[in-house]
Formats: sequence, structure tokens, C-alpha cells
Amino acid sequence: MSARQPPGLLLRTLAVTFVTSVLLLVVIFVTVTMSAREQVRQTVSESLEASQRMFAAMHNREQHDLRRQAVTVAESPTLKAAMDTYGAESFSAPAVRAQLLNTIKGELAKLAARVEADAIVVADARQTTLAAAGQFASAFPPHEPMPVESDQSSGDAIDGVAHVGAETFRLVGAPLLLSNGTEIGTLYLATSLDRQYAEQLGDIARTNIAIVSDGTLVATTLQADTQRQFSAVAARLTDEGTVDLGGSSHAFRRLFRIADTSFYALTSIDDSARAAVGQTTRALMFIAIGALGLALLGSIWIAHRLSKPIGRLSASLHTMATSRQFDKRLEPTGFSVELDGLTATFNALMASVAAAEAETEAAYTAAIRALAAALDARDPYTAGHSERVSVVSVAIGRVLNLGADDLEVLRLGALLHDIGKIGVPDAVLMKPGPLTDSEYDTIKQHTVLGGRILRTVPFLSRHVAIVELHHERPDGRGYPHGLQGTEIPLAAHIVHVADAFDAMINARAYRPGRPPADAIRELWLCAGTDFHAEVVGALASALPSLTSTLPDPILEAACA
Repeated sequence: MSARQPPGLLLRTLAVTFVTSVLLLVVIFVTVTMSAREQVRQTVSESLEASQRMFAAMHNREQHDLRRQAVTVAESPTLKAAMDTYGAESFSAPAVRAQLLNTIKGELAKLAARVEADAIVVADARQTTLAAAGQFASAFPPHEPMPVESDQSSGDAIDGVAHVGAETFRLVGAPLLLSNGTEIGTLYLATSLDRQYAEQLGDIARTNIAIVSDGTLVATTLQADTQRQFSAVAARLTDEGTVDLGGSSHAFRRLFRIADTSFYALTSIDDSARAAVGQTTRALMFIAIGALGLALLGSIWIAHRLSKPIGRLSASLHTMATSRQFDKRLEPTGFSVELDGLTATFNALMASVAAAEAETEAAYTAAIRALAAALDARDPYTAGHSERVSVVSVAIGRVLNLGADDLEVLRLGALLHDIGKIGVPDAVLMKPGPLTDSEYDTIKQHTVLGGRILRTVPFLSRHVAIVELHHERPDGRGYPHGLQGTEIPLAAHIVHVADAFDAMINARAYRPGRPPADAIRELWLCAGTDFHAEVVGALASALPSLTSTLPDPILEAACA
């Protein structure tokens, strides 16, 4: 599985500059949005403060009106007469007292039709309920203590609240006084603190209203889902602050308080901010689209400016690597001091590498020649054999149009083709007469020994095939592996032909050398069986002074 290719410099530069622009726009958007929300929060707080001042003034005026209304109603002479009579007949028969209470109740019913209150209630001097009239009259049964809670009073009026069962009422009371100043009871105007009352306050304040009594939410204009959440925090509310309701932040402020009952105004900051933030967002979107367009164009321009000279430099390096012309200098780009400095450094580096490579190649070739010379020195009859085989092999390779690199491998491989004979005993290697079968088997091991020697030296690994397989034959009757046909590398075929040719034309201890023409004839005779026919033809072409002739039947039979 191939490794994942990294992105190009153009794409990287484009991505970095464009992403940076996007991140900058995101930061600006978040900052502006937060600033807008903070401004809205401040505006909401100021609006609630203004509502509180306005509501306080209205509340004081309303209190004054209610107190005055209560005082006016309490001046009813018929009601006071009925109350005075009831007090004077307190020890009368129950039937008489019931009749007197009905009289009081009738007077209250007349008065209830003239006042804006949910109930009108009278209590005696001991604050025991005597009678009630109006929509919520049943909430104040007679002969029960009047549940008034008040922490403020002014002159002849009382302002407080009453908790009656599940209902909470706002009470404004005035004493019932006789002409001599004797107090015979109290008259109360009761207003139910329910949702309708909260909605009336909300219409005036233009906000949501919540009425909290003794830590319990008794009425509100909030929706059902946020109402439940507000009930959970109602007991912990202060004069002002924020609270999260229904996933939205709400600012609240206490408008006024009566006894243990507080009246709060609430406004959703998120709802108020939505319009402002939406308008800001739309404006920012237009700005962002334009900015992103400019950022994209700028990113592309910068990316091309950076990547183009580097691309030219990379292409020059690639051309140099594929052509292996390391002595060619790279021209400066002229784009930047850094790139030109890199180019100069690379040119100096390649000059050093080329010099080191030349020295290494020289040492490499000298080492191979030394090995070949060491082998030839063992037998005076084979002196120079490896060098001659190398020259003939290269001549054949040129006729076959081998590349420069393959010719170099062939040249050095031919020099080393018999290196394995270093491991053959002198008695066998330099025997003046014919070899026995056992001695011939020993000689044949030189190919395997040579391959084993070269495998221990990494820089000689490319020549192992030549050294180990140069005695293999096309017909499969060679050694050491019995390879045939295309299983044998072409370089091994070439060295095999060159080796045989040199052996035939040079004298040995047990026979004289043969003329080159005879050697060529014998190679042609065994072409296709012992030797590669194309390689034999290439050898004949490389030796124009020799005339190639068809093998005669006698030699052909001898080579079979």
C-alpha cells in the first residue's frame, strides 16, 4: 500500500492564508455578536430600571387612589350605622345578629358595584371578618380572623396582602370611624393577585410580570414551561439580576414589594438581542462574503508567488535526478534571498557529492581490479584473462545497445567472474593435465563461491548474477543451477561467450591457443545449446577482422 501523498505547497499556502482569514472573520463575528449582546443586556437593564421608576410612580399614584377610594367608601353613613348597630346588639339573639349581618352585607353589595375591586370586606375592631361582597366574597367567610399582612401604612389607610387558601389578595384598608372618632371596624378593598392582574401590570410595564409571595410564585405572565423553571428559583431572587429560563437568559428587577409579596418585571435578553444580533449578523455576512472573496484572491496570489519559484527549483532538481547529470548547476530563481541561498548551497553540495562519487568510483574500480589481479596472479597461464574477458564483454554489450549503467555492471562483473577460484586448491586450479571428474566438480564450485563472496560486500551485489551464473547454458545443461533460456540474465550469457572465446584463443599448460577465427566457428557451432546465439553474433560483429563461417558437420557433431 503506497504512502499517502502530502498536499502541495500551493494548496498548503492557499489553505493557511484562507483559513487564517476565515478564523479572523469568525473572531470578529463572535466579538461583535458578544458586544451586541452585552449592549442589549445593558439596554434591557436600563429599560427595566426605567420601568421600575415609572412603575413606582404609578404604584404610588395607584396606592393613593385606592386608599382614597377605601377612605371614601369607609365614610358611608349607612354602613357605619349598620356596623354600630351590630356592635351595640352583640349580645342579642342570634336571629337579630343574623339580620344585622344581612343588612351590612346588603350595604357592602351596594358599595361593591361602585368600586373596582374583586371583593369588599368589613371586619370588626378585633379584625374578625363580618361580611364580604363581590366576585371573591366567598374567600372571606364571616367570623374568621382577617389574614392581613402589612409592613406599611399611611395615616388612615392600610396597604397589605392576604393569603386565603390558594389565593393571594392585595388589600387596601381604611378604618370605620364614628363621628366621635371611635373605631368600630375596618373596610378592605381586595384585589386578587392572579394572572389577569399580572397581565394588567405587564401591559403597563410592557414586560413579563411575576408575583412572588413568601418565596412562592403566585401569578405570572410567563409561559408554562418557563413558569415552572421560574418557580424553582423564585425563593432565591434578589432585587435585580439574571436567570436562565427555557434556554434563554432573562433579566429581572423588583418593581415594588408589599409585606412578603414582591412584584418582578422580567425581559428575555436573548429575545431582545435576537433582532439586534440578526441585523448585525446580516451586515457581517455581507462583509464576510466580500472579505472571503478578497482573502481567496489574495491567498491564490500569495500561494502562486511562493510556489512558482519553488516549483521551478523542484522541476530542475527532478530533471537532474532523472538524467543523473549532477555536474549541471542550478540557476538562481531571483525570487528571494532564501531560495537563491538554497540553490547556491545545493550547487556546492552537488559539487562535493560529484567529487566524492568520482573518488568512490575510482576506489571501487581499483578494488575490483585488485581482486581480479590477485586471482590472475595465482596462475601465470591465466594472467590477464579477467581483464580480456571484461574488454570483450563490453564490446559485445555495445553491439547489443546496452545502456551505460548496464555496460558498467557488465564490465566490472566480467572482471570478477572467476573470483570464486580463490577458494579452489592450487593443485586443482594449476594442474597441467586434464582434470578428473572429482576435480572438475571442485572447479565448478567457483561460481557458487564467487556469488557467496560478493554477497558479503553490498556495493558488489549487482554483479552477483554474472559471477554465479556465467556458466549456465541456454539448453539447461550448465551449472551451478541448470537454468535455461530466459531464466539466465543477458549479462551472464555475454560473459559466458567472452570467457569461452578468451579461453580458446589463449594457450594453456595442456594445449596451445587457437586462432580467433577457429574460436568464432566453434562458438557458432554451439550457439543455441551451449551459447546464446545473439550474443555469439554480437561477438562476431565486434571483431570485424574475423570472418564468420557456418560450422562444419564434424564440429557440429562433436559439440552435440
